[in-house]
Amino acid sequence: MIGLKSKFLLFFLLILVVPFSLFMAFSLRRAEEAARRDFRRRLEYAGSLFRASLADQMNSLRSRAKTLADFDFYTATKDGFDASATLPLLQDRLPRLGLDYLALIGDSSRILIAEGSPPGENLDRIIPSICHSPLSKNLFVLNKEPWILAAAEITKLRQGGKLHVVAAWRLPRDFADPLKPLTGAEFSLLYANRRILTTKMDVYMKRMVDTIPESPDATTGETVVLGRKHLFVREEALPGQISETIRLEITLPESEFINLGSSLHRDLLLFGGIGILLALATGSLLYMNVGTPITQLAEITTRVASGDFSIDLTSDRSDEIGLLYRNFTAMVRSLKEEQEQKNRRMYELNTLFEISNAVNYITDADELLKFLLSHAVEVLGAERGSIMLLDDQTDELVIRVGYGGRYRLLSSTPIKLGYGICGLVAKEGKGRICNAGFRDADFKNFGSILPVEDIRTLLCSPLKFKEGTIGVINIVNKRDGLEFGEADLALLNLIATQAAVTIENTKLYQLSITDGLTRLFVHRYFMARLSEEILRARRYGLKLALIMIDIDNFKQFNDLYGHQVGDQVLQRVALTIRETIRVGVDIPCRYGGEEMAIILPETRSDEAFFTAERIREAIAAQTISHPLGNLRITCSLGVASYPADAHDRDSLVMAADKAMYVSKQQGKNRTTAAGQA
Repeated sequence: MIGLKSKFLLFFLLILVVPFSLFMAFSLRRAEEAARRDFRRRLEYAGSLFRASLADQMNSLRSRAKTLADFDFYTATKDGFDASATLPLLQDRLPRLGLDYLALIGDSSRILIAEGSPPGENLDRIIPSICHSPLSKNLFVLNKEPWILAAAEITKLRQGGKLHVVAAWRLPRDFADPLKPLTGAEFSLLYANRRILTTKMDVYMKRMVDTIPESPDATTGETVVLGRKHLFVREEALPGQISETIRLEITLPESEFINLGSSLHRDLLLFGGIGILLALATGSLLYMNVGTPITQLAEITTRVASGDFSIDLTSDRSDEIGLLYRNFTAMVRSLKEEQEQKNRRMYELNTLFEISNAVNYITDADELLKFLLSHAVEVLGAERGSIMLLDDQTDELVIRVGYGGRYRLLSSTPIKLGYGICGLVAKEGKGRICNAGFRDADFKNFGSILPVEDIRTLLCSPLKFKEGTIGVINIVNKRDGLEFGEADLALLNLIATQAAVTIENTKLYQLSITDGLTRLFVHRYFMARLSEEILRARRYGLKLALIMIDIDNFKQFNDLYGHQVGDQVLQRVALTIRETIRVGVDIPCRYGGEEMAIILPETRSDEAFFTAERIREAIAAQTISHPLGNLRITCSLGVASYPADAHDRDSLVMAADKAMYVSKQQGKNRTTAAGQA
């Protein structure tokens, strides 16, 4: 029998050109496809970058319009429209906020007063849609120029009626210029088949605005720029908005690899054709014996190279090809096992990384527990789950949060250590797989409203911290009728370890900075944050305000009705403060006793006074039920600002405190600014 070595020598001596041509063609094809994919990614990146820049400007304009409506124009119009009082405000805010047009809109969308260059004659047609339609757009073409408009309603007017603030900003012609060096692309906005904004320049370095593009109705195409082939794509500038069509054109130079691949393909086809003719003359006898198995093996190696390990390669040949088949099959199986282990480990690391990232921005304990639980349920492919924490006083497990499922997950019955699956896990400190579900010998029904037959499979892991167990995490019912395995338990143990550390750290931090009765920040945290905010305001030239609040006649609540009623008053006032201020911006604190304080970053004194009045009115509307009658709560407030009323932390606190005591002296239930005091 002729050996495989002799067969291959004869085969490659006669038709060397064929495998070489096929290899080169395949390589060039992949290079060309990679170049085309890279080109598409560049187009998508350029489009997303332009839309993100446009969206940032829209959001900024909406924010400025909302601020004007809620503060500046509300103060000027709350008792009725007065042109003499409103015009100076328009003239001041227009340049300060970098706007091109600012107007006050009354009922029936009538322009009451305006300042700046009007966007165009069609403004009257546009105003009703941006003021009253929830589906309105923000990008318009007026006088052949792109404009961004935003409207905000002035609420709580004492005279009734509706007023809106309309702010407008004209996109500058060089709006997209900063994006050009980042993407290498040319950007144009097209309206009515004309460029209304572009980065393109003609040979005289003049911007090609108000020009008609090539093939204006085409969505894709080719063009030549300075002798080089370019490709363009045109699509809606803001997809999904109800608007006249404004299209975004992105132009990029074609990759040189695409052109090179096309030319070489033609040469390789010719060269390969000649080689195939030679192969037909000498390789027909070798094809059945060598070609077929080699071709099959080549196809399988391509699948393996792309990550497909689901092959079943068998051969009863006793020559070198048979040995190659068997060895290759063993190698693929080994690679498959190794790849599965690596994928599993990478999946575990990614899961822990996502949990660690969540810890950095989720400070609320309940929200953090919900995130950890939902993440565990999803990554383990389960239907639902729950986290149970150990009560330090009763040594019983109680459900803290639940996730998923068609039924309510919470049971009102605490679970003792060592009782049931979760009780045993908490006591032993070791996770368990319970694929028998409710039929497991250790499974117990604790009076839950869930039907026990619904629990088919169960995975339970302890939450361990410093040699102790603080709770358990339960994962119920693997999807698609599957069972939990050791890999699932190992992943859940990793999540549980990270969760336990996170829960304890969050608990300790919250206890250290939060007052237990009012849920407001403690005095020590208040002083530290106030110092930080004053330093930030001084460094960046920002405004800062401080509100001091004292509950009127608080001693009488304690003396006449008892300390429990006094505690209710403190809790009610603190809750009202938290519901009134800006969440995540303002900092509510308990200063001491019945005194509370609020730090308002980046807030002017008039805005702080307005906020203080809203808080005072909200507190005055509160009552506490008591057998002797409803008890009314009022507060006296003092407002001070930096740097107008103070130059450092202590003087700012003193100024606000002094203003608060002036409110006390003048009859209570009022707000006094430091300047008035």
